[in-house]
Amino acid sequence: MRKLLPLLLVLLFSCQSESRSLDPFQGLVLKTAAGQSVETRLVYTMADQMQGLSGVKPEDFRDDQGMLFWYLEEDEKNFWMPDTYFDLDIIYLDREFRITDIIRKLPHYIGRANRDLIPRARPVWSRHAIEMKSGSPISAALKIGDKLEWISKMSIPEAEEFIKKEMSGRK
Repeated sequence: MRKLLPLLLVLLFSCQSESRSLDPFQGLVLKTAAGQSVETRLVYTMADQMQGLSGVKPEDFRDDQGMLFWYLEEDEKNFWMPDTYFDLDIIYLDREFRITDIIRKLPHYIGRANRDLIPRARPVWSRHAIEMKSGSPISAALKIGDKLEWISKMSIPEAEEFIKKEMSGRK
């Protein structure tokens, strides 16, 4: 058994790194009109979108990071802030990643106990949204009308098809 333990550990870590490398959105960057890069985590499942940045500590989320909420339809988006540890800016985007609206400094709220006290953003009509730290200089420089450039292994149409297939497989 002692001789098998190192082999099992190698297999475990190689499987974990292989599954991470299979993420087609790993390395996704959104570049601002000013040329700044936002390292972006894309979320598209309802579970991941509901989780959002809940539970993420400020030291674990840099000013140059964002969470991109990918939706298949343009409609009214609603965000709330349960179990968040830092204030957020929510940047709303159309299909071409042009900024259509921004809600700045949405207050954080630690916990979920009193649902009536949890801050909520006003509803906004959009296709996608990005959450960034409200103290981020990158976020502060963004303005309505700016277009973000998608930089990824996948093109936007390829990403859309991938997500549609993933979502249809979950039903």
